[in-house]
Amino acid sequence: MATLQAALKRGIEMTFQIEESELVAEPLPKQDERQALLFYEAAEGGAGVLTRLATEPQAMAQVAAAALRVMHYKDPVGPWALDDLPGLEQKTADGHSICEAGCYQCLLSYFNQPDHDHINRRNAQAIEMLVALANAQVTLPSAVTLRYSPFVPAKASQDQADEMFENWRKALLAGGFQPPDQYQAPALGGALTVAGLYKSTRTAVVLTSPSSAQAAALLDKGYTVVDMSDPFQWTVQFGQYPQIFGGVT
Repeated sequence: MATLQAALKRGIEMTFQIEESELVAEPLPKQDERQALLFYEAAEGGAGVLTRLATEPQAMAQVAAAALRVMHYKDPVGPWALDDLPGLEQKTADGHSICEAGCYQCLLSYFNQPDHDHINRRNAQAIEMLVALANAQVTLPSAVTLRYSPFVPAKASQDQADEMFENWRKALLAGGFQPPDQYQAPALGGALTVAGLYKSTRTAVVLTSPSSAQAAALLDKGYTVVDMSDPFQWTVQFGQYPQIFGGVT
């Protein structure tokens, strides 16, 4: 729990670009009986990062991925997986690990000095939790699960389509990815609405799978079609197309 606390705190700081002193993390109910972790913003009013963490679908995954990077692991090609971590560990020029249990480049800091004896970046349970979170998605309690299912019919209601677009836009911006030149752009004479149109790469991002005829028509016009109709794949897809979405800022 001490390792997870330090890792998530660093991940939040890296993802939302806040100072270490702006975020406080405490074990509950007490330090020698860690059953839960409490995070709160120290500055009056705060920056709102914890609200974003609790409400934006991709925020927790981005935080966990940032924590794994801080712990000296490189980004994988595709989803994070436990079995891939040994091959992703960053090494020194002579092939040695950057650190063993922890260092001031990763999880150790002035603020968590009392926990230094308990922090271990190689702790199997902490790593397993972070990998799971890196592949997770936040869903609000009031959300209807079906709305986030990959099996939503193509002709979903307008309310569902609007909600899907807004969640995609928030995930895009929260991840620091490149916004499109035009949102909700009509295409093919208005027969199709493109969630994001990237003119420089001639890419059309769609949130409802187009028909084969529509996809062929866009291809004929020189557009690459990126089908993002499955919200559970957004994190992977943002990483798969750096030429379109860029890197995390």
